[in-house]
Amino acid sequence: MHVHFIRRILAGSVILSWGLAPGSAGSKALYEEDLLASMEHRVLQWQQTEAYVRAQESAPLHPRPSPGSTLSQQPAEAETATAVDPQSDNRARFGRRIGYPPPGFLSQYELRLETVGSDTVATYHRCRIQVTPELETYGLYIVPQPARPARHPSGAIPPCGTFTRHRRWAPPESERASSLPLVIAQHGGGGYPELATFRGGGNYHDLVRGAVEQGWAVFAPQLLFYPFGDRDHGTPIPPDVRARFDTRLRQHGTSLAAVEVRMITAALDALLQRPELDPERVAMVGLSYGGFYTLYTAALDPRIGAAASSCAFVDWGTPAADFAAPQEWTAAGVLNDATPAALAGLICPRPLLIQAGVHDPLFKIDPTREMVAAAAGAYERLGGSGRLEFVEFKGGHEFHGKPVWDFFRRSWAAR
Repeated sequence: MHVHFIRRILAGSVILSWGLAPGSAGSKALYEEDLLASMEHRVLQWQQTEAYVRAQESAPLHPRPSPGSTLSQQPAEAETATAVDPQSDNRARFGRRIGYPPPGFLSQYELRLETVGSDTVATYHRCRIQVTPELETYGLYIVPQPARPARHPSGAIPPCGTFTRHRRWAPPESERASSLPLVIAQHGGGGYPELATFRGGGNYHDLVRGAVEQGWAVFAPQLLFYPFGDRDHGTPIPPDVRARFDTRLRQHGTSLAAVEVRMITAALDALLQRPELDPERVAMVGLSYGGFYTLYTAALDPRIGAAASSCAFVDWGTPAADFAAPQEWTAAGVLNDATPAALAGLICPRPLLIQAGVHDPLFKIDPTREMVAAAAGAYERLGGSGRLEFVEFKGGHEFHGKPVWDFFRRSWAAR
């Protein structure tokens, strides 16, 4: 097998700020936020999700198609899709398994950006995209300084607008060099964009700001969890929020995973209209639960040209002796519809990096290595030899940016 097993043991010490060299942006004054000040955005998402679920419960029931059913396209269209994307049939089959795409999403999306701060490294925006009548995708959209957006045909760079999936503008090849890659940086369980970005990022370290330091735009979307910090300050979000919503949604032919993946891909539909972004250079990275969401999203959306999953490459069904499983990670709502190796097969032949800490107490290294070996076999069989890399580091349940940023840069250069 030609998987690149990079037995590169990174320093076990905590990465301070962005883990950057002295004199780089990490040593400069950065825009910061009080993490509790953004609690209202997490509560709003919980309220909006409740409204969306109720809307599906009041709508006529549309049972999920059976595994053997065909897609809603003409045979010639299906044949063309398979020729362009050999994994399209398997991707559609996995989508049906989780009820993707979920019902009720709009055919066009309103993107709203609110500039909240800036520093010598980046400009920070709160981003909202209306994706259903009830529900918005929320996140941080961060653009490095100085941004050099490509020229839009209108000559303007709109702060907001309404876009459809089928009206994509891409900069001409001559201006592509001034367009920015987009990295989707996904937080994990109990997290949120602000936690992964500000005040050092905790165990996320440089997950968000490290990508910005590379000169890339970053979208950090918010997923629905029982949030750390907020749970000690009176949040109304219940501890079993994911289990409650996932159970109700699966009774109506979809799932919480399908809804949240679609929220991310709908945001991608809108963001890729931005003239400063290069739609041909999109990557996604996530830690822990965010690593699992990276696998799900990249498996379902081939626009994500490279992916990196950190501390998230074990089977949810792994015995407890090998998988430390807090209750909130084992109830309904977990991403256990397919193994990581199976999801890797759907991502193949696009580049995929898997990162794991040898001392991770939650997702232990031995079952991770076994799952990586299975994924390597899938890449070998499906023509992706050399495009799967595995990096181990001397640490725990945490993110290390440098191997990921190097991997994305190599992946884009090899296109």
